[in-house]
Amino acid sequence: MKIKLPPFLLATWAIPYVLAASVPGSSAADEQAVRDAEVRWVEALDHRDAAALRALLDENFVDITWKGEVRDKNAAVAALEAPNRPSMTQRLQDVRVRFAAPDVAVVTGVNVVTSKSPDFTARIRFTDVFVKRSGAWKALSAQETLERSE
Repeated sequence: MKIKLPPFLLATWAIPYVLAASVPGSSAADEQAVRDAEVRWVEALDHRDAAALRALLDENFVDITWKGEVRDKNAAVAALEAPNRPSMTQRLQDVRVRFAAPDVAVVTGVNVVTSKSPDFTARIRFTDVFVKRSGAWKALSAQETLERSE
């Protein structure tokens, strides 16, 4: 008996193999541009720069926060501008950029978030998907998971 899988399922299973291979059309310059976009994202959050965040996020941006909330671009910018948002700093670690296509990059890493009021430090693992639109890398999707210490 031969099983025929739906195309979306085949595509899902194929993603790790595509990402592991060298994608024609992607370059070291593209990888650096995506890394720079991640840094600009953190800087926009640290400085509460809504204009910079708006410029970085794609119009179709969707974020699944570490709390499990789903936010679009407007909600992500509104959260940044919220008056009760604590001041914090962020530092990226273990950043890895892989290409699924010449104009699609998947970034994984850890964001170390520190706040003085209230006093806390959290390690948040993330996966961000970037797309290249009109020569600029834009964040299309983000997902965060809070690391739990044992």
